Amino acid sequence: MPLVTPTVIHLQNSLPSLPLPVLASTAACGFPSPAEDFFREEDRLDLNAKLVPNPPATLLVQADCGGSMADFGIHDGDLLVVDRSISPRPGHTVVALWEGGFVCKKLYIRNNCMVLASGSGYPSIIVPEDVELEIWGVVRSSITQHL
Repeated sequence: MPLVTPTVIHLQNSLPSLPLPVLASTAACGFPSPAEDFFREEDRLDLNAKLVPNPPATLLVQADCGGSMADFGIHDGDLLVVDRSISPRPGHTVVALWEGGFVCKKLYIRNNCMVLASGSGYPSIIVPEDVELEIWGVVRSSITQHL
């Protein structure tokens, strides 16, 4: 069963602002669209504000999924932004402590049992009623490096 590595990075209570330029238009994934003004001074985005709205309750975890979460957009080596202040609901991607290790799975409820689902080709974990599962937090976003 693929586990999320236990490397947890805690964020500081306040993160420095780092506004970065944002293209004034979207990037087409098919044919390019013409754009006249590529950057405008007012088009800046602070990644901390976008990805970490609640720093005291947020931690980062590196994913080690073995491909089991690829259907949900999470790949080996991704950096997961996990928010512990969000109440987990069915359909959320969560990081949970399961049998001494961390797992990253989709949370569902089936027949009054918690189910931690993986992508196609990987078995889901049906949590028995007598087993306590600790949800560490909800994955707010994942960061994939392409180089």
